[in-house]
Amino acid sequence: MNQDSLKRSKVAQDTVVVTGAGSGIGYAISERLVSDGYKVYGTAIHKEEADRLQKEFGASFFPIIVDIREEKTIQAAIATITHRNGEEPVEAVINVAGIVQNGPLCDVSSDEFKNILSVNVVGMHNISRAFLPFLMRAKSPRIINISSTGGQRTLPFNGAYSASKFAVEALSSAMRMEYHCLGIKVVVVAPSMVKTPMTNKIQEDLKKDPSLTIYKKPMLRFLKRAEQVFQNGPSVQLVVDQVIHALTKKNPKDRYVIYQSWWRDYLLMKILPVRKREEIFRKVIGL
Repeated sequence: MNQDSLKRSKVAQDTVVVTGAGSGIGYAISERLVSDGYKVYGTAIHKEEADRLQKEFGASFFPIIVDIREEKTIQAAIATITHRNGEEPVEAVINVAGIVQNGPLCDVSSDEFKNILSVNVVGMHNISRAFLPFLMRAKSPRIINISSTGGQRTLPFNGAYSASKFAVEALSSAMRMEYHCLGIKVVVVAPSMVKTPMTNKIQEDLKKDPSLTIYKKPMLRFLKRAEQVFQNGPSVQLVVDQVIHALTKKNPKDRYVIYQSWWRDYLLMKILPVRKREEIFRKVIGL
């Protein structure tokens, strides 16, 4: 437990909301927060997941079953929380929930594209908006949004997911400006490719046969490089540590980036002209 977390847990059992608590980064953050003495409301997608999380995390964890795409389910959860705890403040909302869709854009259906935007962007807005009254009663309220290095650059076969994370960056910037007058700090944590259960979904997507055979070999090359990145990428624990830092530091930065390779993720992606950068990636994977 870091010193800032220790101080906070000694003063009071602050309440934090975590979306996507059922697995991956959201699970690891929830586990750490409970360990550090916080009360955690974590979103679950169904009762079985909620029961499992309650059993694993104990009395300081309260699962809330919501579909973050749907305001009605969020408002029902809000009503339950209010009935249980009245006007108890929420110190932070940590938006982790997200899904991924990889593959050629020509094979991403309208419904698939709408769904990834609905979960990764609209869901983030829905949760943040719903908990604003609780945050406004807190001592040092903040919203922490999990983005990605893919929120400021994109790669072939990653367009739909990257588009959603570009939107997360824009949404977070607007939140930061609009919620400043409410006393709410908005922080973005943007990791590169982290090995989580989502990793399996990425690999499965890239192994599918594309509708246009011209993409088959480039997708396999991209898959091979992605697997190497996952093996050498930042750990989930490093992401958790950065989130806790953003939560507990008095004056956090607006954005924390966790690079897998500074040379690639920063120098190559941000310094090179767009045309040159895209030319390099086309050649690397054979497009």
